[in-house]
Amino acid sequence: MRIEQHQRNMLHQLFPHGEIYAVTDCEWLETAAAYYGLTGLKLADASKLPPDANVVLLLRHQLVSSGLRKLFPFAKVLVIPIINFDPTLEAALYTQKLVMITDYRSACAQGRYWVDNIKNQTGPLVFYTDDAEETGSGPERTELVCSFSDDLSAAAVLEPVIEPGQWVSVGSFCELSLTTDSHDQPHQFSLDGTAIASGVLVARDRHFSEIGDTRIRAADKLRGELVAAAPISLRLDGGVLTEVRAAGRDFTDAVREVTNPEHGLQALELGIGTNQGVLPEVKWQINSQLNEGAGPVHLGFGEGTTGAHMDFIVAQSNHRFLVSA
Repeated sequence: MRIEQHQRNMLHQLFPHGEIYAVTDCEWLETAAAYYGLTGLKLADASKLPPDANVVLLLRHQLVSSGLRKLFPFAKVLVIPIINFDPTLEAALYTQKLVMITDYRSACAQGRYWVDNIKNQTGPLVFYTDDAEETGSGPERTELVCSFSDDLSAAAVLEPVIEPGQWVSVGSFCELSLTTDSHDQPHQFSLDGTAIASGVLVARDRHFSEIGDTRIRAADKLRGELVAAAPISLRLDGGVLTEVRAAGRDFTDAVREVTNPEHGLQALELGIGTNQGVLPEVKWQINSQLNEGAGPVHLGFGEGTTGAHMDFIVAQSNHRFLVSA
């Protein structure tokens, strides 16, 4: 089938030579791999792989660990940590599909564009919605001013190559991520204005604590309410989320609680999406990591350990750089 071949070729951007194995801890994902032209293999049979195999590692039930890494010491591995977001079968199959149709060369080119421009532009970056693009749902629009520190650093993969022995998370291809590890550390960026989000993600770090688990479970429920009530209006002042509203309801206190109140709704991540080519297939109601890079920008709160990491995804906006005075 032509669609099968097209989807298979997307992963060949990462693995240009040799067979590609879809290794997974889920029998349904193993079966689906054949549809996409890949060789499915159970995680328990990983020892049967060639030492330098091309591996798409789909984890629905098992978190990444040092023990897991030892199973693939020399392989080239693309990691899809489904369990960190939503391990339900619907979300897992949806994520697998978006992994297959992602244009990794295009995403990396977008990443290079953003690195070059943020490095060379002296003024703030503004994400905004044109009046002509408003949907008539209300007066709110995205007008978000992003100011950067002088010692800025960002995480992204800028070339579609995975080397032997290297593990790369699929999210690294799909966004340029600027993060602050803690609310009490110097911040790489400051955010001011309004953002209108269509999607919300909830993620957990593999080192989550007991109280973090409780908050993350509450965040899963809250995420469903927010997405059902979208569009979601976010107001930020100096990088702090001061208001979250949707369908006439105020969700600010609820978001503060599930992301850990100690962080005070300080934005810990500014993510710039580079994978908008998948937008026609995106379902914002699903909690999938691949949704993260599909919007032009997303804002993250909480670290996923002591509370949920929640990303609010702006589905559509333009951008411009302001000239410093």
